Amino acid sequence: MNYNFSRAAIIFTLVFSLSGCFDIAEIPKLNSSWEATGSTSIKSEQFGFVNDSASTCPTFLTNSNSDVEQSSLPAEFSIVDWNIYKQQGDNWRSELTTLIEQNDLIILQEAKLSFLLHQLMQQYELSWTQVEAFSIYKQSMGVLTASKIEPISVCKKTLAEPWIRFPKSSLISYYSWAGSDEPLLVANMHMINFTLGVDEFNQQLESVISVIRQHQGPVIMAGDFNTWTNKRLNRLLEVTASVELQQLVYKNDVRETAFGHSLDDIYFRGLQQISASSYETTASDHNPIVARFGPLF
Repeated sequence: MNYNFSRAAIIFTLVFSLSGCFDIAEIPKLNSSWEATGSTSIKSEQFGFVNDSASTCPTFLTNSNSDVEQSSLPAEFSIVDWNIYKQQGDNWRSELTTLIEQNDLIILQEAKLSFLLHQLMQQYELSWTQVEAFSIYKQSMGVLTASKIEPISVCKKTLAEPWIRFPKSSLISYYSWAGSDEPLLVANMHMINFTLGVDEFNQQLESVISVIRQHQGPVIMAGDFNTWTNKRLNRLLEVTASVELQQLVYKNDVRETAFGHSLDDIYFRGLQQISASSYETTASDHNPIVARFGPLF
């Protein structure tokens, strides 16, 4: 069965079977393990702080930890980009544990903020931020970025799928990095999927690219881009080139595809790619991408 049609069937089944059990907030929440300066954040039922729309890009929410800029990602660091498929795979926890142990930045899409995921992040002392696209049984779903280094600041963007109305989310985080005097901008994106044209796709993409255009330092833009048509892929390549983002070159490429196009990817500038590969897993319907970067000099 085609990947996108099978996913659509699952989503529509969930919508009808869980009606009354899921919640889409009028103002999407931002959940985090760290406290923000001057925000309206409150302790939530979901293990962290919930912040209001003040963090919607281009307005950033700033970390209240005055020492956050003293801790930096190492000059050479590794990242993983993975759509974890709401942790529905039987062995997701062991797979994610290995990825956490081997990488400095964890970039997840379709992350369900469950007790087990939160426990795992606590075990490894990760600082994490999640944009809540929606929640099911009070468990937040959305993109999540984690690291042992706290972010300097973050902002979020969401856009609803035109047909099914579930929001897709993007998270922009700034990290101090030993390889640059400027902070590293990390964009975690889960792109609009179920559309006939590219208008909504382009709207979501431009909302993040507009922030990248204002940033003078290094950038990593990673995620599930849902580039399953030529128009989507060509638009993504056109826009990333306009802000001088390069596409990863893979040594081993087994990324999930639809209609012959890879769905997940990582783009970057102001860094040197050291390595990049993807590998097969049964823990999700997407295969993880792992990459290593270093400074240009």
